Amino acid sequence: MDVLDTAPWETRATALATELDTELAAAGVVLDPAWRQAFAATPRHRFVLQILDGGAVLGHGDPGWLDAVYANESLATQTRISDASGRPVPTSSSSKPTVMARMLERLAVQPGHRVLEIGTGTGYNAALLAHRLGETAVCSIDLDPDLVDSARVHLAEIGLHPQLAAGNGAAGWPGGGPFDRIIATCAVTAIPPAWIDQLADGGRIVAPLDAGSAGPLLVLDKTADDEVTGIIDPYPVLFMPMRAIVDNPYGPGQEPGAAAIGMPHYGTTTLDPAALLARPELELFLWLHAPGLQLGGGTKHGVVVAERGAVRAEADLKPLADGTWAVRQHGPYRLWDTLEHAVAAFDALDHPDASRLGVSALNVAGKQYVWLDDPDSDHCWPLIS
Repeated sequence: MDVLDTAPWETRATALATELDTELAAAGVVLDPAWRQAFAATPRHRFVLQILDGGAVLGHGDPGWLDAVYANESLATQTRISDASGRPVPTSSSSKPTVMARMLERLAVQPGHRVLEIGTGTGYNAALLAHRLGETAVCSIDLDPDLVDSARVHLAEIGLHPQLAAGNGAAGWPGGGPFDRIIATCAVTAIPPAWIDQLADGGRIVAPLDAGSAGPLLVLDKTADDEVTGIIDPYPVLFMPMRAIVDNPYGPGQEPGAAAIGMPHYGTTTLDPAALLARPELELFLWLHAPGLQLGGGTKHGVVVAERGAVRAEADLKPLADGTWAVRQHGPYRLWDTLEHAVAAFDALDHPDASRLGVSALNVAGKQYVWLDDPDSDHCWPLIS
């Protein structure tokens, strides 16, 4: 397109950005006037030039593209092929604006703060941060060099030049700290120790917890040289996992496991399998007992399937004559037994939701845990990186 062709797009985009800002304010996720200004002034369409939906591609200038860009939706912008299934797996996206706004509000930035973003992606979130704090206050890192190069170009097109680099986000920005704030736009199963080391005293980390289909947010403040602690914000967010290998679309431990070998264990359960799918409030609590847990199946298949890597359990939805349900468990341990224990604990603890949970994390692998009600609680569960 030449300049005359793009002018109508820019005029329409300005109006749509204002509408999006109004929608975010009405949803109550962006209250700070400075963030409202950032959303209204930052052109999302300059960063999301194509939207991937399954095998379809909606590109710049296509009918409906601009409206989709400014919709309050998460937009897949990159996929890679899974070697296991041959299907495209999303590896980069422009997050849902309400989620971005919630996380930026939780970051609680102040003028003069330096921020490290883990997961540059399209560069749109880095643009929001740079608009608010100034380009020199923002560092952003992404595993994929191609994404970093593209983001750098699009940021420069709107006059912003934050520091960008390609690298493993788990390492943070070596030599660049201390940072007053660290925000992750990818989901983690534990806080990388490097983030704690690079966080300034009194600094804050905001990161999505990779805990099932839609995990909560971790909002953690640095309370000692080697520790962060804080609450779990129950606001549900869905992010792609933090990855260590560019060509692998899966996070650590998330690749589809090989089928378990050997004779399955046949047994019965008094836990109604349908309850696992009918009680979404259970999801996080189950994940704490079995990190990486995936639940599937349903009435169409007549079975509930629980998987964790190569460990698998299948429970029939139709009860037996004695009121129990048949279960088949595959793998080195009995996953269904773990789920039974988790549900019993959930009920005994008066159905704790995410708002009763917090996290304490030391900068040493294996010394991070989720606690119930209080950091010194008798009830805690390890975070496994």
